[in-house]
Amino acid sequence: RSPAAARRRCVTVAAAAASVAGLVGLGAVVAHIRQPSAAGAPAAGDVSLAESSPCTKEGESCLEGQCCLNPMHRCFEKNKFWATCKATCDPGVDPNDEDGLPWSCRMLGIQGMWKYQEDQARKTVANMSLSEKVSMLRGENDGWPADRHGYAGYVGVGRLYADPWMAKGIMPLSMNDGPQGYNSYGKYKGASTQYPSLLTVAASWSTATARAYASAIAEEFVAKGANVLLGPDVEVLRAPLAGRSFETISGEDPFLGSTLVQPFVKAVQDHGIVVCVKHFLDNNQEIYRQSMNVEVDDRAQHEIYLPVFKSAFDSGANAVMCSYNKVYGHYACENDKILTKYLREELKFHGFVLSDWGATHDAMNSMRAGLDIDMQKDDPQVRLPDEYHKLPDLLKSGDITQEDIDKKVVHVLAAMRVSGLFDGRFAVPASWPQDTMGIQRGEQKQLVQADTTSDAHRAVARQTIIDGAVLLKNDNGALPLAEGAKIVMVGSRCNQAEDPKIKQGSVYSGGGSGFVDTDKTITMLAGVQAVNPGVTASIDASGAKGADISVVCAAAHSEEGWDRKDLILPEAKELVTALRQQSPKQKIVVVASVPGAVTTEWVKDADALLVLFEPGEQVGPALADILTGKASPGGRLPISFPKEGEQRFTSKQYPGECPPPNTWCPNMTATFSEGVLVGYRWNDATDHPSAFPFGFGLAYTEFEYSDFDIRCKDGQVFVSVQVKNTGGRDGAAVPQLYVSFGSLKPIVRQLRAFQKVQVPKGEATTVTFELGADDWTFFDNKTNKWASAVERRDTVRVSIGSSSTDLKWHKDLPATCFGDADDAEADEGADEAKPAAKDIKAPKDAEAPEVSAAEASKDKTAPKDAPKDAEKTE
Repeated sequence: RSPAAARRRCVTVAAAAASVAGLVGLGAVVAHIRQPSAAGAPAAGDVSLAESSPCTKEGESCLEGQCCLNPMHRCFEKNKFWATCKATCDPGVDPNDEDGLPWSCRMLGIQGMWKYQEDQARKTVANMSLSEKVSMLRGENDGWPADRHGYAGYVGVGRLYADPWMAKGIMPLSMNDGPQGYNSYGKYKGASTQYPSLLTVAASWSTATARAYASAIAEEFVAKGANVLLGPDVEVLRAPLAGRSFETISGEDPFLGSTLVQPFVKAVQDHGIVVCVKHFLDNNQEIYRQSMNVEVDDRAQHEIYLPVFKSAFDSGANAVMCSYNKVYGHYACENDKILTKYLREELKFHGFVLSDWGATHDAMNSMRAGLDIDMQKDDPQVRLPDEYHKLPDLLKSGDITQEDIDKKVVHVLAAMRVSGLFDGRFAVPASWPQDTMGIQRGEQKQLVQADTTSDAHRAVARQTIIDGAVLLKNDNGALPLAEGAKIVMVGSRCNQAEDPKIKQGSVYSGGGSGFVDTDKTITMLAGVQAVNPGVTASIDASGAKGADISVVCAAAHSEEGWDRKDLILPEAKELVTALRQQSPKQKIVVVASVPGAVTTEWVKDADALLVLFEPGEQVGPALADILTGKASPGGRLPISFPKEGEQRFTSKQYPGECPPPNTWCPNMTATFSEGVLVGYRWNDATDHPSAFPFGFGLAYTEFEYSDFDIRCKDGQVFVSVQVKNTGGRDGAAVPQLYVSFGSLKPIVRQLRAFQKVQVPKGEATTVTFELGADDWTFFDNKTNKWASAVERRDTVRVSIGSSSTDLKWHKDLPATCFGDADDAEADEGADEAKPAAKDIKAPKDAEAPEVSAAEASKDKTAPKDAPKDAEKTE
């Protein structure tokens, strides 16, 4: 879909080879790390290759070669006029730039990089035996040493005790959950950090937060010897009751997920770890997930459910996990339409497809559809056979060909090469003997037990909670808490980290493969008492008599395997009602630890409501920082919070139905007949306002939006807005840009740009967004193709605000923005401003620092070769 696709040139094989050779100059490897030998790796000190390379250095344009000398860098596009090599890239305005124009952060040269690594992989495959090839396509679950040995999965050439650990120079794949920290599956409690949920990252609306979070997790994976991270989960949240709603980095919007997944993928792969995004495709509920079927039209697939996967792949993600459910009547892991048509042909995916554990049902069907690695189900009592052990027999019978097997092994090896498992980017511990399978696996068992937690990682977890904490109500200056006030924390969850009634997970963390077991949780009460020893606690309202402020601790829970039964926040209504009846003038602050949306009809009796999305072990210190005002809650809702009684689905839509006389059964079908009306799109189109809308969040200061402006050049549109902090505290705003046009119907408008920007009190900054052809295209079900609203003569309208409903300004883009006409400047007269929904108060946004006004408001000059009149005007 990228409008730049036609003008990009794939990097040549020579250029890609030189990019690999760019390992030269990285410097010595850290003392406790050593690099495994890699056949074909460039010799150290081969400067001549680097000097003759068309690949570029940092600070130079990479538009032509689209490759970088430094292998830790990528060629990031700013706009059609400029791209350069650098380690990271945040969409939006970079405060270090002088031009004030935003970066698209599209990564260039991906296709060329894959071509080179696939060619190298074919050379390795040519020297492998059939048994070695088949071994690379089968997850191990046999007796020791061909077991998983502390990891979720293990794939390698060798399977027997005496087999070389790196047979044919191929490092085995040590796979592990998960995207929210290293899961030891209950074996080594507290040996890895329990980070907040991925939904917390989504709530941060911050690429910097996503990067720091992913990098910290990757560091623990390296220390544990795991070179495949099973995540992130990128499913767009369709059903609020979904059991794994806390695990998605996308929330309910594909653009939000597409933006945040890019830095996550890059940060993990910088550590030489394969990123395996999941679950492909339409895995949007846990009810009968292993057998239920999904029916969804192509427009919804392309506009809602596929884009975040595409963004992850475009960012370099090189593995994907197919899901348990059926799609269009066929299991996802043996589904030609989704694994070949969607994944390989449309999304241009080059890496390997990994089955979820036990999701392979038929070896031949999966081989033909596009599954590369079969991971068998793990049963603690019985070792269940996989399907791909049948491959030699299928080859012998002529049902599959040698080319079929070779192609899949190339997928696996090319992905490993792209991630750095052949060039030393993955930091192999020096203690590893790298000897036989038996000796090596014994060493790995010791490694996975090691405590990889640290103060630095706990600090990342703590900051992520703050960045993703969403303040939904704050009346009468309830927060930050007044100094010297008598404070009582009320509720059973204030000082409870674990609950025996919870089968998977804990009080502050969702359950399932994404759960990290720990004994290092600092509860809400413990965290607050550490900074204010005078704070007391009570299980019920009676203990808060005479207090100035009651802080209610409430927590909901969900987990993998089944969906929630309702959206009620346990104890919240009962405690808030009792406290208000007991003390009509007492300030009541509710802190909600939740896995997703909850109903909040009781909020009318509370003064403040702070939402934390499964915050994890550092909940106490983070909450203390927010309540005292040391930090501001930095989040915006990545999902809509419904009003009580909202009826979003029929039973046929969710959770699905079976043929009469049954309503529910394992083979039920969920019909996504709502199409593209997911999340806030449904609220807008059906005129059913949510209690708290997508993108909403308050903080400890207020912002004013003004000086809206539009500039156009060569089909690119630059929209700017000034954001002024009019409150009494420093804070961060998240201006959001939504786009609408006639062919988008039934969608009213959708998110197409946002940026989190830090603004000191009394100061202002200008935020500039760049839009292009992607932003006014839609998938036409009639032609089964992407289509342009401009070519349909639709009027394209942009709206800017602080949430999906609180929109401050609307403007129709002039026709001159879309043609080859001369540079165009839009009239500055704004259409009527749309007020916020009546039941939503104007936000007082404040967040963790991203871009300071002092830096963002420097005098600007246009970048090299950029049009002068495309420059933002203050």
